[in-house]
Amino acid sequence: MFYLIYFKCNQKGITSNFAMNKELFYIPNLLSIARMVLVLPLSYLLIFHFEEQKGLIITIMSVMYVTDLLDGYIARKFNQVSELGKKIDPLADKVTVVAVTIILFFKGLIPVFFFLVIILRDILILAFGIYIEKTRNITLMSNVWGKAAVLGIGIILLLTVINFEYFNAFLNIFYYIVLILITLSLIFYYIRFKKTIGEKIYGC
Repeated sequence: MFYLIYFKCNQKGITSNFAMNKELFYIPNLLSIARMVLVLPLSYLLIFHFEEQKGLIITIMSVMYVTDLLDGYIARKFNQVSELGKKIDPLADKVTVVAVTIILFFKGLIPVFFFLVIILRDILILAFGIYIEKTRNITLMSNVWGKAAVLGIGIILLLTVINFEYFNAFLNIFYYIVLILITLSLIFYYIRFKKTIGEKIYGC
């Protein structure tokens, strides 16, 4: 009896591991992994070769943002939405955004308020995500507002690196647009968080 229970549990674990290994090679997941790998050379260039390798930096950042747009589309289009993808896609977003934001902040290229908002946002979402994962064994996928906020943050970081005088006026306005997107993404994420743990939200 005990052997049968152990065998079934072990079989379930093997099946789960096999599924994870298979999901690893889905195109959207490979794009997310590639995005995280590119953070290393990007960070190195930003820190040590910012001015002389600016063209390469802009190219790498652009490629990373394109892969971020493509992975979700490919996952839905080719039925490659996976549990692994639900974890590594937002993780790749956070690693990229936080790494680039910290470097640009310490180079004095982005304002303090924007730096603090981004860090606080990621800390809150990470904390909510870990709590849901541990207590409900559920991974909340990024919502539309969250993706829009990450895209907006990415555009700001890219324009900051490009540093064309023509973009400066637009950049100041775009800061406030992105702050609105970040606020909306947090509100909707919090509503989903509360609903997931079974607490009713007033008016929902």
